[in-house]
Amino acid sequence: MPRRKREPISEGVRLACLDTVSRAVAKGTLLGIPGSMLLALVFGSTVPSSRRIAIIIAISLADFIAFWASIRFLRLRKRGVSITRYWPGPISAALVGLAWGLPALIALPDVHHVELRAVYLLFACGTSATSVVGAAARRSYFYATQITMLAPITIVFLASDDRTTTLLGWAIPIYFAAMASAHHDVHSVVVSELQLRESNGLANLQLVAANKNLQEIAARDDLTGFANRSAFMEHLERAVASARRDRSTIGLLYFDLDRFKVVNDSLGHGAGDELLIQVAHRVQNVLRTNDVLSRLGGDEFTVALDRLTDAYEALLIANRVAGTFITPFVIQGRRLNISASIGVATNIHREDDGETLLAHADAAQYRAKESGRNRVEVFDIALRDALERRLDNEQELRDALAAGDIVAYYQPQIEISTGRIVGAEALARWHHRERGVLGAQEFVPLAEESGLVFALDAEIIRQAVLTRVALAKAELAAPFRIWCNVSARQLTRGEPAQELAALLRETDCDPHGIGIEITETAVLPDVDAAQRQILIARALGVQCALDDFGTGHSSLTLLRELSIDKVKIDRSFVADLGIDPADTAIVRSVVALAQELGLGIVAEGVENEQQASLLTAMGCDQAQGYLWAPALPVDQFIARLYEQALIRNLGDGAMKTAA
Repeated sequence: MPRRKREPISEGVRLACLDTVSRAVAKGTLLGIPGSMLLALVFGSTVPSSRRIAIIIAISLADFIAFWASIRFLRLRKRGVSITRYWPGPISAALVGLAWGLPALIALPDVHHVELRAVYLLFACGTSATSVVGAAARRSYFYATQITMLAPITIVFLASDDRTTTLLGWAIPIYFAAMASAHHDVHSVVVSELQLRESNGLANLQLVAANKNLQEIAARDDLTGFANRSAFMEHLERAVASARRDRSTIGLLYFDLDRFKVVNDSLGHGAGDELLIQVAHRVQNVLRTNDVLSRLGGDEFTVALDRLTDAYEALLIANRVAGTFITPFVIQGRRLNISASIGVATNIHREDDGETLLAHADAAQYRAKESGRNRVEVFDIALRDALERRLDNEQELRDALAAGDIVAYYQPQIEISTGRIVGAEALARWHHRERGVLGAQEFVPLAEESGLVFALDAEIIRQAVLTRVALAKAELAAPFRIWCNVSARQLTRGEPAQELAALLRETDCDPHGIGIEITETAVLPDVDAAQRQILIARALGVQCALDDFGTGHSSLTLLRELSIDKVKIDRSFVADLGIDPADTAIVRSVVALAQELGLGIVAEGVENEQQASLLTAMGCDQAQGYLWAPALPVDQFIARLYEQALIRNLGDGAMKTAA
C-alpha cells in the first residue's frame, strides 16, 4: 500500500508546536536541579566534591537557561508576537543534554564501580525519556537533547576497559533508536492533534461568522437593507426599558407613502420597490447616528429616536423626514412627486411598552392620513382617548360576533318594469344593545382595520346561505339570488370561493341561488387572485357581480380582465340621474356597455320614480333602493316574499277565471 503523503504543517500549527514544547520544557527544567543534586549524592565520596559541585552547577545552569528561553518565548506569545522559528529553544535544549552528558566526561572515567555507571546511565536515560514526550511537538528539541547527552556517554562507555561498561555503551545507540522511533510516533500524534485543533478552530470561526451573518440577514429588510420589523421591535423594547430606568425621552416616527398603490398599479412593483429603496436612503441621511430606521412591510416605515432632549426634538426630526419628500423622486426615468403621512409619539407615559408606543405613532399617522395626507401629526391625549375608544369598540365588535348580534339584512333587488323581487343583497347590521341597529358603514371599517372582517364576512355569508335554503324549503325561492359582499382583505388574503363551496355542500344549498359582489378596490390589489376566485365560484354555479362600478380608476379594464356576470351602477351616479347631465350620460353609457357585453346590470340607491323611469328607458331592468325597500330583517324580507307570492297566485287565479 503506498504511504500516504503527509499534509504540510501550517504556520499556525508550527506556532502551536512551539507553544507546547515551551510549556513542557519550562515544567521539565524545574526537575533538573533536584535531579542533579540526587545524582551527586549517589556518587558520594567516590567522586571528588569539586566534580560533584561542577555537575550540579552545569546541570542547574543549563536548566536555568532552558527555563529562561521557554518563559521568554511564552511571554512574547502572550503579547501576541507570532514566532514560528525560535533558535534559543533548541540551543538551550542542547545545553541541557550536554550538561547531563558532562558527568561521563568529568566524573566517571576514573570510577571503577560498574554500579555507579549503571545508576548514572539510568539517570541519563530518565532525562532522555522525558524529552520524548516533552519535546514531542518539535523534533529539533528532541535531537538536540538526545545527541548532546548520549553521544559523550556512549564514547566514554565504549572506551572503558570494563566489559560490562562497554556492553552498556553498545546498548545506548539501541536505546536511542527506540526513543527516536517512539518520539516519531508521539510527534505524529501531537502534530495531527494540533492540526485537527486548528481545523476545528477555523471551522468554529467560520461557523461563528456564518451565524453572525445569518443573524444580520435575519434582522435586515430584504429590499432596503435596513432593520426589519422583528429587529426593530427588539431594539424598541430595549430603548423603552432603558428610558424607563434613566427617566430619559425617546420617540417613534411611523410613516407611509401617500398613494403608493398608484405607483405600483401604474408603473409596476419593480418601480414601487425602487421608490421604497430611494425613500429609505433619503430618510436615513437626515437621521441622527443613533436613530434606527426600519421598514415594517409594504410602504410602512418606522424610526426609533433614542436619547431625545425633549418631545419637541422628535417633531423637529419628523419635519426633517417630511422635508426629504419635497424633491421629486426619479423612478425609471420619471419624476414622481411623492409625499408621506407621518405620526409621532414619545414616551410621555413611562409605563408604555414598545408595542404601545408603536400603536400611538400608528394612530397619529392614521390621523395624518384622515386630515388630508402629506402632514405630520403628534400623538396627544385626545388621540389617546380616541385610540382607547377604538380598542373598546373593537372588543365590542368581537363580543357582538361571538354573541350573534351581527345579523344579515336583505335589501330586495327589483325588476323595475313589474316591481317584482328578483334578488336581494345581504348586508351586515349590528344589533347594538345601547345604540340600536347600526349600519355597515359604522362598523365594517373597524372590522377591516382590526382583522375581524374575515369573521364578519363568513357570518353574513353563512346567514345568507341558510336563508336561501329556508326560502327554497318554503317554496318561495322563485329564480332569484341572494348576493353576498366579499371584502378586499378576504378576496386578496383568503379563499372565499373555496369556503363558499364548502358551505354550500354543508347546507345543501343550490349554488344558482347565491351570488357574490366584489368592489373595484377589493380587486385592484391582485387582479389575478380575484380572477381565480371568480372562476372557482362561477364553476360552482355562483354568479359574480362588480359592485360600485364606475367609481374607480380601472373599471373598464376590469370588465375585460374579470369573468363577471353583472355590474352594479354606484349610487353616486344614480343620485343625480336626470339632474346632472354628466351623471346621466355615465349611467346611459354603462347600461349600453353592459348590454353590449351581455352582462346583467343593477342600479343602486334608487329613491324616486323619476330615477326608475329613466333607468327603464335606458334599458336597465333591475334596481334596488329606498323607492321599494331598505335592507330588511330576515322575517320582514320573507314576509315581503310571501306577499309577492300571494299576489302572484291571486293574479294567476284571476287570469284563469277570466279565461
